[in-house]
Amino acid sequence: MKNVTMRDIGAALGVSTVTISKALSGKEGVSDAVREKIIETAKQMGYHYSAPQADDTGRIIGILIADRFFSAPSFYFSMYRELLRELAEAGMLGVLEVVSDADEAGLVMPVSATIQRASAFVLLGQFSTDYVSAILDTGLPSVLLDFTCDGPDVDAVVSDGQTGCFMLTRYLLEHGHRNIGFVGRVNRTTSIMDRYSGFLRAMLLEKLDVNPKWVVPDSDIEGRYFEAVALPDELPTAFVCNNDMVACRVAEAVEARGLRVPEDVSVVGFDDFVYGKHARPVTTYAVDQQRMAQVTVRRLRNRVREGMEGPLRTSVGGWFVERDSVMDLNTGERLGRK
Repeated sequence: MKNVTMRDIGAALGVSTVTISKALSGKEGVSDAVREKIIETAKQMGYHYSAPQADDTGRIIGILIADRFFSAPSFYFSMYRELLRELAEAGMLGVLEVVSDADEAGLVMPVSATIQRASAFVLLGQFSTDYVSAILDTGLPSVLLDFTCDGPDVDAVVSDGQTGCFMLTRYLLEHGHRNIGFVGRVNRTTSIMDRYSGFLRAMLLEKLDVNPKWVVPDSDIEGRYFEAVALPDELPTAFVCNNDMVACRVAEAVEARGLRVPEDVSVVGFDDFVYGKHARPVTTYAVDQQRMAQVTVRRLRNRVREGMEGPLRTSVGGWFVERDSVMDLNTGERLGRK
């Protein structure tokens, strides 16, 4: 059975979703008579409503992440931790809900939405356009963190993947590399698309073609990582990888052929976050997780306090980190050595 949303209630009464949200959350701007009518209609339609408490308006933030992206430790677990810290500083409580693939496909709303306790949502990682739209139908302020979404008007805070991968690719080009590949399933997330576009921009400015055999997926079409990266028989002199963990796996695949990193193949990553058995130092572009969390919380507070306004997409810059994973083909020397 389809969950009743604020949009459904608004359609039944002929009022906006914003008005429904204000009435059910106890905010000003709605007359007592209209508020009572909305609450009564919501109950009749089966909307799970609980009256807001005087001390928690604007304080409970639902943090949603797709199950396929969440593990501990991981980049998104680290981002979640930064988000909790910033929410606590702002006097807010973050409540995590991991959304299964089935719930996402079925547009099943999170508990924090159906019992009307959350004041706003942060969607972390990547969700389908339909699921983002369903969350927006609740009428609650929402911010996308580390991805964007075509169609719905919604705030988003992302790392500057395009600039980051442009800088990494330029670094390789400046040190003599011309045959450069990219590792990552390009259509897996919008953040990977941004990184790939930065890679392409750097190559196009040098009037260099990208060999399609050197654009290598790192996961299946569902977004789950392969056990090992399947590199082509003929290798480029360098790979730009969509994150550091993948860069480390690429290095392992290169060395499994009896080749050396970086002497035979250079490797760069993204995020400045590696963990587990695959961890090794790679040249990368660091994502400023703390600042991304700060911007997200600031935007949430503005949304909760000020209400609806035009959506913003904020791109948060990071910084280049040079380590020992690139060979300078002009001089024959390894770069980034201590």
